[in-house]
Amino acid sequence: MKVDSQKLIEGLKAKKIDESAISALLEESRATNMSLYDLVENKHMLSDEELGRLVADIIGYPYINLSKVEIPNEVLEIISENIALNLGIITFGIDEYLNQIKIATTNPFDLEMIHDIEKKTGREAVVYYTTISNIKNIIGKYHQELKHIFLNMLPEHLRYQKEQERKEEEVAPELMEEEVDIVKIFDAILLHAYRQHASDIHIEATKQHTVVRYRIDGVLHVVVNFPKVIHESLITRCKILAGLRIDETRAAQDGRISIQLDNDSIAFRVSILPTHFGEKVVMRLLAEIEESVNLLDSGLSEEDYKKVIINSTKPYGMMIVTGPTGSGKTTTLYNIIKLITSDEINIATIEDPIEYGIEGINQVQVNHAANLTFANGLRSLLRQDPDTILVGEIRDQETAQIAVESAMTGHMVFSTLHANTAAVGIPRLIEMGIEPFLLTAAINSMIAQRLLRKLCPYCMQSQVYSADTLRMVYNSKNIVDLVKEIALKYYSEDEINQLKYNDEFIFYKGMGCKSCGNTGYKGRIGIYEALEMTDDIKKIILGGGSSDDIEAAAVKEGMTTMLENGIEKALSGITSLEEVIRVIKS
Repeated sequence: MKVDSQKLIEGLKAKKIDESAISALLEESRATNMSLYDLVENKHMLSDEELGRLVADIIGYPYINLSKVEIPNEVLEIISENIALNLGIITFGIDEYLNQIKIATTNPFDLEMIHDIEKKTGREAVVYYTTISNIKNIIGKYHQELKHIFLNMLPEHLRYQKEQERKEEEVAPELMEEEVDIVKIFDAILLHAYRQHASDIHIEATKQHTVVRYRIDGVLHVVVNFPKVIHESLITRCKILAGLRIDETRAAQDGRISIQLDNDSIAFRVSILPTHFGEKVVMRLLAEIEESVNLLDSGLSEEDYKKVIINSTKPYGMMIVTGPTGSGKTTTLYNIIKLITSDEINIATIEDPIEYGIEGINQVQVNHAANLTFANGLRSLLRQDPDTILVGEIRDQETAQIAVESAMTGHMVFSTLHANTAAVGIPRLIEMGIEPFLLTAAINSMIAQRLLRKLCPYCMQSQVYSADTLRMVYNSKNIVDLVKEIALKYYSEDEINQLKYNDEFIFYKGMGCKSCGNTGYKGRIGIYEALEMTDDIKKIILGGGSSDDIEAAAVKEGMTTMLENGIEKALSGITSLEEVIRVIKS
């Protein structure tokens, strides 16, 4: 669908988009032959709803946010999933009195399709404009709950095994193989994980069942318990797709699955591990990074963003991102790498595994069977005339030593490290055997991060916390003074006066609704702390100071800690205080 460029530009100006950014868009549109609308959408210059409402105003159709609409299954199923995705069109309501059917589409000018729906239903179409993201998000509601979707794929005598307390020996394996469509079940597991925006899929064996769990917004949820009799077949199907040995059941195996889901090319990183009751599979969904990356949207503050840009564009040194597994460290580094990529510099990576393919970057996969370790691969990369090097993870003394030496000999080195805070990363490297004087000479900055669940915008409500409640929730006496200090940035004058006299604080909580699956949360955002290697911090490190000493000095010099960053996001309604505490203390 074509959108009038001049009206779109006027709309962007009304949304306070900088004129220099609009000029850059127009220039890129001419150079790439992409429409202005596509560029605005790809670059996320406006939120999905803001862009949707703007386009709807331009083309003269009402806008509909489908996440706020209760849609009966029988209405959704008037249009098949494939057509809905391919043509961007959904039926979402029927008015029996007026004999009308409500249609949401990304292209209201597709009159042929609209006429076909009118002919099929015998009703007059009332057309609304919506975005493709809205269409994709609603697709998952075509059927019943996931549990019933999956169990209904089984023959009836297996479907209710748990309730009937059947034993797996009652079902002959050959009968199971004839009656159960394992391919269909496994494909559905992948498809619905993608639609639910899960980051990981767990398929694990217990004594009686095969349990499927999705990690959504950082939290695992049980999706369905299958009868144990289909476990081996599911694992075999996974191995076939990942190119692994199906006859190997006693050793760990790693692979990768690439598959088409909802017309998108999706990759899963596969890890298979033998356990007591059978092999366990964990699949990490590897979503592609957008072409245009805004680290500010990921939760990085403007001040920390400036630190990242300054320290990542230096000609040499190290930037290390710390945090636990699954905290988004690699994604942060990829986003930084994409920002600094240009034809003038040679960027190379050594990774295990390569999670995302990035155009214009030389990426090397660790291969232990060929003795291509992080250390050996890094040595080889140094002979490839690199300007910038990304080391997927510093795991041992040898890799750390080569990375530090590389940073001191004219290379910019990025890497990740398992450490709880930015300050803890320094003694962690010293424990690996790196001399303190080398660290102070090599490191530009240490970034620590976590991922918080964001509150659902449709069901969030404000809550008043007393000082006593705050102390009890966080289990700290000093928390009240910290919150007071941060709250002054977000409260009105009346609220500040109330705060002074009553010691009450306004935070937010998700109450749970259909849009967020009754969790109160939807999506995730990062909290960060950025520690720069200043002269004072170098003195502390060389003097044998602890991580607490390093952090205290960094805070004195203006570093915002992850806790403070989290409280800021809780006070501004991005997340809840309980979520900040859960993540920081985990």
